[in-house]
Amino acid sequence: MTTAYHGDAELKLAALEAIFEESLLAEPVGRGILPTPEVAPTVSPALAPPLARSPAPSIDLDDLLMQAEDGSIPEPEVVRCAFWRSFWTLAPIVLSDVAALAAAGLIAQGLLWFADRPAAAVGWFAPLLLLPLMIAYWLGDLYCEIWVHPVVELRQLSRFTTVGLLAACAGGAVAWPCPIWFAIVWPLAICLVPLCRCVVRSACAESGWWGYATLVIGSGEGASNVARALLDTPRSGLRPVLMSDPSGRCRSSVLPVVNHLPTLESIVRTRGIRHAVVSLPDISGAELTERLDGYAQLAPHLLILSDCTTLPCLWAASRSCGRLSGMEVRNGLMLFTLRCLKRLIDLSIAITAICLSFPLLLLIAAVIVLTSRGPALYRHTRVGWHGYKFKAWKFRTMRRDADACLRQHLDRHPDARAEWERDRKLRRDPRVTSFGRFLRRTSLDELPQLWNVLVGDMSLVGPRPIVEDEVPRYAKAFRQYATVKPGITGLWQVSGRTETGYEDRVRLDQFYVRHWSPWLDVYILAKTIVTLLTRNGAY
Repeated sequence: MTTAYHGDAELKLAALEAIFEESLLAEPVGRGILPTPEVAPTVSPALAPPLARSPAPSIDLDDLLMQAEDGSIPEPEVVRCAFWRSFWTLAPIVLSDVAALAAAGLIAQGLLWFADRPAAAVGWFAPLLLLPLMIAYWLGDLYCEIWVHPVVELRQLSRFTTVGLLAACAGGAVAWPCPIWFAIVWPLAICLVPLCRCVVRSACAESGWWGYATLVIGSGEGASNVARALLDTPRSGLRPVLMSDPSGRCRSSVLPVVNHLPTLESIVRTRGIRHAVVSLPDISGAELTERLDGYAQLAPHLLILSDCTTLPCLWAASRSCGRLSGMEVRNGLMLFTLRCLKRLIDLSIAITAICLSFPLLLLIAAVIVLTSRGPALYRHTRVGWHGYKFKAWKFRTMRRDADACLRQHLDRHPDARAEWERDRKLRRDPRVTSFGRFLRRTSLDELPQLWNVLVGDMSLVGPRPIVEDEVPRYAKAFRQYATVKPGITGLWQVSGRTETGYEDRVRLDQFYVRHWSPWLDVYILAKTIVTLLTRNGAY
């Protein structure tokens, strides 16, 4: 039910009824908003989170409305509920860090014990030495209630872990073999801590006891888009339950809409909503400041959104120069040291992958030659860095008469022609051989592109390589596309792959260029492994 309130007494009761039916009784609007009775945790009513749905809730709306108006709901009760909501949300993350650091310490101790038992004097209690790292994580806002982007979280975790272990290694230099133990722990902790956090968030995302009830404040259709984005990303921990449009244009949406400020304040107070997401891109800076001063009295945690499609704010930082304050945006693509680091990563991984996969490359080539007529490898002209053209290598997955076969198929099937003109791809491509279809689904057909990485035509991570006919579809975005080398994998490949529309592909390429850093590449490479294992969006 989606209801808007504008001040009438009858609508006031209807709005409240809709909101609490939506929050406590109705089926969830998006993924993981409310638990079903079968999976709802058993929690004491005094400690129950505000959004947790009991099997048989009973609500006296008249009494609740009266309490909201006269402020008779005890403040300690609201504070207690908010505390336990925060506790149950942060506890799994804290426990995952404890488990990851303990596992890293135990693995390091085990390796040291098997390598040289007399030298393994650190002891099996050694993982306790890693727990102070969690204090560094806390001081670095890695346990904050506002969601941190995974790439930023990966960078912060790696930095604090590295600095902490270097300090511990220096301090333990006199107690041999502590330096060796810390050196073994370092790569394990950098990998295990983010991995455990990701697993825990994915496991908790569908549970109603996890996350924070969130108010969405926006104008017009933009407010609905923000709400849908939050509903589609339950791992963020922000659970939208209510919307408000200060302009009054948004009257119905995927969530209940309350635009009357006194009623909104009452609901936020009585329901213990402590988080709000604000997206007001159409108003002036002075008006935004005035409204934020008012919204600051609604919730202690305000997330003010910027237009990330045009503003590269992933690595932005606030700066103050005397009486002037602003936001510094760094373009990593123009920094020589970071470009050299990207090339070094490309060369090291490409050389290692070619050496390890050489027998597999020979096997795939042999199967292609034996199962279909034609060469094992296929090369096609692509547009690369600065608009220069190069030959991209792939294993051949199509028949020799692919062009003629495509023309006949498109002439016979108008739906396929529309799909081809829209995405330049076909879900059921008649040109692809049976073994070629297997290669495409597993992405093994792209292994020869490691040679393109080696010679410098491509990178491991970058925008999807395009042909010359696709340049007009990029329009003004092509200038950004040409500032980096195309990649074997990229944001498009880990964001749905062939299920992603062409306009979304262009936006993902723009996002990558604007927000590039080595940490973003590491994040995409990690997600590529998951995408390949799940075969998400591949056909």
